[in-house]
Amino acid sequence: MDTTSESPSPEIERLPVRVWDQSVRIFHWSIVGLVIGAYVTSRFNWMTWHVRLGQITLTLLIFRILLGFWGSETARFRRFLVRPSSALIYTRRFFSHAETKYVGHTPAGGWMVIVLILVLSMQVLTGLYAYNDVARVGPLFGMFSGDTSNILVSAHGLLFTILMTFVAIHIAVITLYRIVKRQDLIRPMTTGIQYLPPGFRKPKMICASRALSLFLFAVVIATLVSQL
Repeated sequence: MDTTSESPSPEIERLPVRVWDQSVRIFHWSIVGLVIGAYVTSRFNWMTWHVRLGQITLTLLIFRILLGFWGSETARFRRFLVRPSSALIYTRRFFSHAETKYVGHTPAGGWMVIVLILVLSMQVLTGLYAYNDVARVGPLFGMFSGDTSNILVSAHGLLFTILMTFVAIHIAVITLYRIVKRQDLIRPMTTGIQYLPPGFRKPKMICASRALSLFLFAVVIATLVSQL
């Protein structure tokens, strides 16, 4: 059965469907906390903690990428990534009265996930090699010359600005969904439950043991990357 359908009238009862497992939800809210923590530690020059938060963020990003291939159905890239043209068409029709329900990410939302993962990954990786005349920041700062490392420091700051721009867009879209389409996107990512009309196929979820195995694998990869 298709995962999308035209929305019925408001009178039709919506049923609770589990669309996000704990691994995805923990990742999402942990990244929110880590980004805030990274900003605070940077502002107060708590570089030891800043680096530690960056390394934890790297681990979680690798974990999310692994979930994109071997995680629950709604977390897999092949499930929510569509052609860019389809995402653009969806965006153009956002304010139309015709509404389509999606289980998990929408076409545009799926690409926003990819953009946020890429930008945040680039920021974390530049932080690993960051070095300047004031502070030796990243654990891999010795791999490049001072000039190259200073360039990476500048890129690290620029990428944070880009990241915050996309985060602002993300928050604005969530707000628009609440106002225009009367859809709460925060509660499903908190509880894992999305209320859908009857007829939607329940997505398959991975077990806790597989999620734990993927996380431990992510820890190993992140540790190896930090020690290159």
